[in-house]
Amino acid sequence: MNYLFLFVLSTKLLFSFDRYDGELPIGLTEEEKGQMHLIQEMIRATDPPVAPVRSIAEYEPMQGVLIRYPFGISTSLIKKLSETVVVYCLVSSSSQNSAYSSMNNAGVDMENVEFILGSTDSYWTRDYGPWWVVDGENEVGVVDFTYNRPRPNDNQAPLKTANYLNTPYFASGIISTGGNYMTDGYGMSASTHIAYTENNQCNTNNQSSVPLPPCAYVDNNLNEYYGISTFHVVADPNNEYIDHIDCWGKYLSPHKVLIREVPTWHSQYDEIEEVSEYFQNSLTSFGKPWEVYRVYTSSNQPYTNSLILNDKVFVPIMNNSYDDDALAVYESALPGYEVLGYTGSWQSTDALHCRVRGIPDLDMLQIFHNPIDDQVSPQDSYFITTTIDDISDAGLVPDELKVVWWIDGLVEQETVILDVCSEDIPNCYSASIPSQAEDGVIKYYIQAMDYSGKLEKLPMAGYFDFYAIGGPISEPGDINLDGVTNILDIVLVVNIVLNSEQDSSADLNFDGIVNILDVILLVNIILEN
Repeated sequence: MNYLFLFVLSTKLLFSFDRYDGELPIGLTEEEKGQMHLIQEMIRATDPPVAPVRSIAEYEPMQGVLIRYPFGISTSLIKKLSETVVVYCLVSSSSQNSAYSSMNNAGVDMENVEFILGSTDSYWTRDYGPWWVVDGENEVGVVDFTYNRPRPNDNQAPLKTANYLNTPYFASGIISTGGNYMTDGYGMSASTHIAYTENNQCNTNNQSSVPLPPCAYVDNNLNEYYGISTFHVVADPNNEYIDHIDCWGKYLSPHKVLIREVPTWHSQYDEIEEVSEYFQNSLTSFGKPWEVYRVYTSSNQPYTNSLILNDKVFVPIMNNSYDDDALAVYESALPGYEVLGYTGSWQSTDALHCRVRGIPDLDMLQIFHNPIDDQVSPQDSYFITTTIDDISDAGLVPDELKVVWWIDGLVEQETVILDVCSEDIPNCYSASIPSQAEDGVIKYYIQAMDYSGKLEKLPMAGYFDFYAIGGPISEPGDINLDGVTNILDIVLVVNIVLNSEQDSSADLNFDGIVNILDVILLVNIILEN
């Protein structure tokens, strides 16, 4: 949805700004500090995408990355990126030959390089690059925002990218920046306070609350244009000028979040721990506690400023003694992924993630799944449900819709074919992993293929895992496994409810939550017996 008036307005703005002589910094120049009012003139808005809308997460299938020339990353990193995805390079027409020579001389696979022509002001493509969604017509498209810097060339990048890739284009009207936005792919996102304070309609300068009180203007905009139903906005704990969330936190998956950690003597220790505790006490889109991972950054190393790209994680490293531990945190949190460290001109407020942005697979196979929890009692089987949708509309290959599982420590894998769910739920598939004779960890992943030959896994690398209890199956309601369902089991379930705990054996109606409904069901089971 490209509108001529947007182009005319943007062109007018482009020539109304005085050009800065040389490369613009990540922060504001003195000249820009006096031009902040001009950001309001850069704002554009279109109708929203057709609902329902879903924001695409960083860890979903990507066909490419967006960088800019002159580069902000090393050509050795660009070379590695080009091995598996397309490198889309924003470059002015006068510099295209120089950009080509620089990459070609470094051994970059030029078959995987495409140029998007147009001037830019800086190389922070994460901050000004496009945000991606899947809309209600099952199309991948760009939903733009207004860049929070008075930089008209950078602000044009999302529109240029959408035009080049021939994808739908929408503009939301909010002022934001990509380094201060992370999303889980299921309707949840998080940012620091500037998500509200930089939008005048929020009428707030709150820079200390965790979380901030909601701002209806931004929240409603994110819901309508990006499909965000839960938006976590917290005061930035780093006390830096940039206030970007990727300087201290990162969604690693819909279930895992990474938060920086500092020693107790660090000036920002209390603020960072307050934010970490907030996420530890928050729930995922599946209603479960986050798995919170911490990475040690005593000297403000930018380890959270990493890029997840398909089955790889690119981590900025500093050539110091803490690098190996930082890489090990990623390997622990994302088993099976290739974790790669890269040096560069990194700063605590500006590193790898700031300078690269993923371009999603425009014909991706979408796979969604709520992983199985650790078990506390034997089960007849372990039921798996998943949603699989091919945006390409090529059609799914039935025999290639699988759950692949194995017992930890054993090499042999088993395969179970996914069947269409018995319930009338669109794109729903299910399968069961059989019960186990002995206790142990079961690992599994979901695999799908469409008739175009596209093959995807969830997770994209590695596996999900859960602890299974072996042995005979207990009777329904026998929560304490004493062989009898009685008042003692009721007391146990009531305590679970009162303590806001979750125990799958007490979830008698299998709705994913232990509450009063399970107590009532247990009472009925006892009365019937």
